[in-house]
Amino acid sequence: MALKLTLAFSDNPRLDPLKDGTVKPQGIELDFVTIEPGTLFYRNLVYDEFDASEMSISETLLVRERGGGKKWDWSALPVFLSRGHHWPYLYVNNGSGIAGLSDIRGKRIGIPDYEMTAALWFRVTLKELYGIEARDNVWFNGRTKEMSHAAALGLDKQGPRGVEHHWLDAGQTLDQMLDRGEIDACTAIRPQPRVTAGDKTVIDRWGGTQIRDNPRLRKLLDDDGRGVVLEFYRKTGCFQANHHVIVQNRILREHPWVALELYDAFRRSKEIAYERARRAEATRVYFPGRDFAEQSKVIGPDPFPLGLAAMAPTIERAIKGSIEQGLLAKPLALDEIYYRTTLKT
Repeated sequence: MALKLTLAFSDNPRLDPLKDGTVKPQGIELDFVTIEPGTLFYRNLVYDEFDASEMSISETLLVRERGGGKKWDWSALPVFLSRGHHWPYLYVNNGSGIAGLSDIRGKRIGIPDYEMTAALWFRVTLKELYGIEARDNVWFNGRTKEMSHAAALGLDKQGPRGVEHHWLDAGQTLDQMLDRGEIDACTAIRPQPRVTAGDKTVIDRWGGTQIRDNPRLRKLLDDDGRGVVLEFYRKTGCFQANHHVIVQNRILREHPWVALELYDAFRRSKEIAYERARRAEATRVYFPGRDFAEQSKVIGPDPFPLGLAAMAPTIERAIKGSIEQGLLAKPLALDEIYYRTTLKT
């Protein structure tokens, strides 16, 4: 009889072959639930309701330090699903004096959640490329304490250490604060279909600010951060991976084989998704674009590698960055995060 597992993930084409049954892990029957990442991670932290799930890397690191063995009893798999960069959504107020990333030192910056992985990589990049430390800026947490991943992890009571950090209340939104010049930059300006300022039940509230043709606001990076990401990789050899997979230890204790079986299923799903994408491109264009070839010259043919052989430096840099930015108090080893049978992947 197959082991039945409920898996929760955001929408991701690299998982489609697994969702549609093209890839079937041996001995496991999967029930997929698709949830937007901000809501999914909040539910993981507050309700811990899924057998396996996509999860923020930075929040997994904090879980290791703050769970105390009494909650969030997970092991991670080195399956890296997302590069959800903040770069395409980085806007500045035109009165801020910010002409480029090097001008961000000393500025007031809005982020959805201080501890989220995309914000972690944003600050790591500022340090690696421009020498800007997290403590050099003032940070404004767009999510309220009641709806924040950071607060669910206890950062409202302890941390981030050595960093000036402020919480917004439900009536405040990052887009309105940027428009009024109350912050200088915001990493996540994504217009929403409705105004939700004041709604205490919404994780990422929106104030209705006009973004297009707004004389007070400007998108900072015209290339959506492509140049920054490639420069960061050239210097560090690290991907800016945001999410990996977690599995409940109650399942792995009874069925340790599940870790590698799921890992292999995710690997096969990604490979089939790549092949589907290549075929789809060939049906639409005479001459494929150069973006993939140019990207491959820098980071190689696989922009989403799995396994620790390829990704250990990335995770180790995330751990180091979490310490530098006042999130973790001490280093973590890879074998404290990833399940033992996946350490040689």
